[in-house]
This record gives sequence, C-alpha cells and structure tokens, in this order.
Amino acid sequence: MPNRKGTPLSGTVTARNCPTCGHHEIGLISETGVFHPLKTGTQVLIMDEMEPAQILTPGIKVPATCGTRDAPAQALEGDYWVPEPLKGDRRLRLKYGVIIQKEFGSVPVAEHIYESAYMQKLGYLLEKEAHVPIAAILDRFFVAPHLASGESREIANNMFEELEEISRPVEYVKQWIRKPDEKTLQLLVQPNTMESLEKQPVSEEAALEEQRSLELEDFLELL
Repeated sequence: MPNRKGTPLSGTVTARNCPTCGHHEIGLISETGVFHPLKTGTQVLIMDEMEPAQILTPGIKVPATCGTRDAPAQALEGDYWVPEPLKGDRRLRLKYGVIIQKEFGSVPVAEHIYESAYMQKLGYLLEKEAHVPIAAILDRFFVAPHLASGESREIANNMFEELEEISRPVEYVKQWIRKPDEKTLQLLVQPNTMESLEKQPVSEEAALEEQRSLELEDFLELL
C-alpha cells in the first residue's frame, strides 16, 4: 500500500469510528501511528499467515463455514412483551416483540429494559445463524459486511450503532412507551395503516415460540 510519495507503507489493519462523521471504517495504522483508510482498489501485501478471505460479490456463494457460529445459541428465557396494540399482528409481533428477563420484573416495561431485550434478541438471532456467514447476510441487506467482526454481542452493537434500520424499532417503541397515543402507534405500524392491523392475538406461549423460532434473515426482512 503506497503512501503519497509512492513508497511502501506498512502497518496493522484495524477498525475505528470516523472522527468526522462517526461511521465505521477499516484501515491501516502505520508505524508512526497514522490511520490510512482502506478503499476499494487499494493494493495490499499480507505478511501474516492466514486463511483466504471470502469476497462478497453478487452471484458468488460464500461457503457456509465462513463466519458462521459453531456453538448452538442458548434459547431466550423470560416473559414475552410487545406494545399492546400490536399483539394481534404477527408481522409486528416478530418485528417489535422481545423476551424480557425475569430479573426485570413484569410490565410496565421501561425504555432501557426494552432496548436491552431488543439487543439480546438481535444477539440471539446472530448466534442462531449456522448456515450463512453473517458477513454475507449483512452484505446482502445493508452492504455492510465489515460489521460482522467479533462475537455476536459485538456484531449486534456494531449493527445498532451503524444501521438506522436496526436502531429505528427501538426508537419507535421508546416513543410509544413515553407517550402511547395514535401518533406514536402509527410510527410502529408504518408503512401500513391502523386499519390494516391484523387482529389475531396468540397466547404468550405461542408468542414466545414465535420469537425463539425467528431467523435472522426473516427478522431483517421485516425492517
């Protein structure tokens, strides 16, 4: 990777949040401590022995063993919760529903408790994914394969911080918790209308099973 003068530049690949706009970026820290962002087309020389990386290109399948989880995900335990007006709509139950740990008690659910449960849900979905590499999924939905770095909790945090589609449901539910009126409910329902809401509630046991059976890609399709 040449510098401005065309001489080779060596260093260590790392990730950071851009100090200007805050987005997540991959780059190289030189021996002098200067960060150089890696861009498409940059030529690099890998000195460490490592497995070949999979190129996420449309039309090319990535082996299922790349970036998948070996250990089975531990099922979420607790009480099911979703904003009351959404209980009859399966699509919205899957999108906004969470499992609240027993230690947090029962309703009313506070904003920070919902966010915590939502992040646990996202981490659980990431841990469950055993067939398709997480990087490939994030590339397909958000063109953001670089977020699939670290353990499931780290990836969930990266997604929440970087992707508005991921954080938006939490913000909408928080608004509804603060002021459960028609305006905040419409935010939860959009792009559909209040009139189109399904009215087919299920038992808490069935709702819990819906959450536990949900797959990552199905969840992302709902956002």
